[in-house]
Amino acid sequence: MDELKILIDDNKQMFDSAEPIAGHFDRFQAKLKQEEKKVIDFSWKSMLKVASVAILVVLSGLYIKDQLFKFVPELPITQVNKEFNETEEYYISLVNQQIGELEQMDNTLSKEQHIMLKGEMTKMDNMYKKLQIDLEAMPNDPRIMQAMLQHYQMKIEVLNRIINNLNNVQQLNYPNHESIEL
Repeated sequence: MDELKILIDDNKQMFDSAEPIAGHFDRFQAKLKQEEKKVIDFSWKSMLKVASVAILVVLSGLYIKDQLFKFVPELPITQVNKEFNETEEYYISLVNQQIGELEQMDNTLSKEQHIMLKGEMTKMDNMYKKLQIDLEAMPNDPRIMQAMLQHYQMKIEVLNRIINNLNNVQQLNYPNHESIEL
């Protein structure tokens, strides 16, 4: 690198000997101004072209979206409510059936167990009443509907466990007294 610098410094007069033709700097300035105008004009024209293409793309996308999703049927709110009501009726019938089974086994429960069971069922019913109030405040909220159905599922599960435990207790209390003779 130093050798190149030394070569340039030694031959500096030879490099500086050629001068541009007269008026070169004026022509150069004129060309720069002309290019500057083209750049400014080009940017506005190109911006308008880009904007028009962007508008066309957005409008065509919206049109296609509208046409594609036009054929996808949405479940109306009444349909959602109808399905929810049918499901709720099914769970209510299951709960009532299990409560009927539990009442048939009522004689195996002690008084304390009976009071405790009634208290738990009252707590669950109060929780369900709160969900009903929430549903009235925000009808068709899927989260509340889901919570109500989960409440029924939980209640059915609790009743199933109680019935199974009572059946086990009955089998222990009343063993099969068959005798086997040899």
